[in-house]
Amino acid sequence: MKDTLIASLSEATGLDKASVRKALTKPPDKSYGDIAFPCFMLSKKYRESPQKCALRLKDSLPLPAGISSATPEGPYLNFKFDTERLLSYVIPEILTGRFFENLKCKNKGKIIVEYSSPNIAKTFHVGHLRTTLIGHSLVELLSASGYEVISINHLGDWGTQFGFVWAGCQIWGKPDNPTVDDLVDIYIKASALKKDQEEGKASDMPPVDNMAKEYFLRLEQGEKEAVDFWKWCLDISLKYLKGLYSELGIEFDHYTGESFYRDMVPKIREKMESKGILEESEGALGVRLENPKCFVRIFAEDGRSLYISRDIAAAIYREETFHPEKILYVVAAQQSLHFQQLKGILAKMEEPVAEKIVHVAFGFVPGMKTREGGAISLRKFLDEATEKALKAYRAGVNKRPEGLDEGSIAKAVAVGATYFYFLSHTNTKDFHFSWDEALNFQGDSGPYLQYAVARINSIEERAKGEGITITTCPDFSLLREDSAHTLAVALYEFSEAFQKACSQYEPYHIALYLTDLAKTFSKAYRDLKVIGQNNKNLSQARLSLISSVKEVLRFGLKLIGVPVIERM
Repeated sequence: MKDTLIASLSEATGLDKASVRKALTKPPDKSYGDIAFPCFMLSKKYRESPQKCALRLKDSLPLPAGISSATPEGPYLNFKFDTERLLSYVIPEILTGRFFENLKCKNKGKIIVEYSSPNIAKTFHVGHLRTTLIGHSLVELLSASGYEVISINHLGDWGTQFGFVWAGCQIWGKPDNPTVDDLVDIYIKASALKKDQEEGKASDMPPVDNMAKEYFLRLEQGEKEAVDFWKWCLDISLKYLKGLYSELGIEFDHYTGESFYRDMVPKIREKMESKGILEESEGALGVRLENPKCFVRIFAEDGRSLYISRDIAAAIYREETFHPEKILYVVAAQQSLHFQQLKGILAKMEEPVAEKIVHVAFGFVPGMKTREGGAISLRKFLDEATEKALKAYRAGVNKRPEGLDEGSIAKAVAVGATYFYFLSHTNTKDFHFSWDEALNFQGDSGPYLQYAVARINSIEERAKGEGITITTCPDFSLLREDSAHTLAVALYEFSEAFQKACSQYEPYHIALYLTDLAKTFSKAYRDLKVIGQNNKNLSQARLSLISSVKEVLRFGLKLIGVPVIERM
């Protein structure tokens, strides 16, 4: 219906369809209509005020199919969808699943999403949470839009930290049944010893810094014992990380960290030298860029490869292996210069992947620290979230079904509250995390949306007991209430929010839409009671509309990582 309206407006105004589509907006008040066309751009053509242009356009525009009225309001011409026609589209399309299948565009290729990327042998802390949640949502969104999405966790699995863990194990012994916390404790203990020895203390202990450097040198040379120890650390860390990801409902296609690309770096150097772009500056080798204007060190003074060296290798490997349309890097905004440099270097190397790199930047979440000022581990965060979620659930939901596993519900509420709170802010917006807001069952929150789905499930169950069934083709003419029209419009608008979220890489649009839909349903249900109606066909039509709301909520919640709770 919107496409038909755009075609009619284009023909009537002489504007191209793309300009008309871009100009269409929502009226500030729903009583004006469902969609508005601003007439400012017609003033020059007709040499009249926008208000008069709106009147002129109303008189000259035949109402297209699916539009019931056109009403001028100041410089805008407001249109209202035909209720019955709108309902006859959204309900069957949603309940049969075609509505969601139609979101997929044909002939889309592959897209890579790199996100999360924690360090091996270190605690996963909440500082990695925003990239993890945004990245997972983008994987879901882009998959639903028709892309073959390849998710990559670019682990920080190469560095001198392994040398200190190895040295600590040599000095104090390897722990039995080791965990990541054990590796972190060893690292901290070895680092503290290094500091003491630099200050002339602990001279009776082995020289830990030398031990760490010697180990890392052997690791870089591929010495078997050193590699075996590194793999031991890697296995412990991956088991720990995958457990946390599982609680968040996340799986990756590939765990390929820096070490995976290390052996590819010499070829990168050869190519840079053959292109004549590698030059020396103060003993280091690098590439000079014009935009941004800077010298980027690629190899250190002693010949070692640097982080950007391995990022260059990774980008080229991904292009040659997967041939993606885009590679998204979900990384903090303060790394924007790094990605400008990465793209600039790849462009000078004449690598086609340079044009495919997209930095999906995100802002800070200040205040997520321990009382001592340290980073909060994700494990501690999730445990605290579950505890608070259980209290919020018991306080916020008075009529709870019997026989439910409230512990499982609390975990799902905790995860849903976290996903929604993070993703309800635009990517680059800084915000302070608040448990009171995140777990508010009455507000803009994950639990509010989860409860809306459970509430509709309860309505469906009670209706079934009364012999009222869901159908894809109810008598649409019976849904005459304004609230039914408003709800149908809200359902129709999902595809627009979805397209915005995908094109802008902003899950925020889905979070915002779902909140508006749930609130619209809550208000509409006062007028759309299913049980206790004299007309069974009316009850069936209302139930089918309400069930359509549930299906859109379920689909949307999956896109932003919020677990669906069937009963709560």
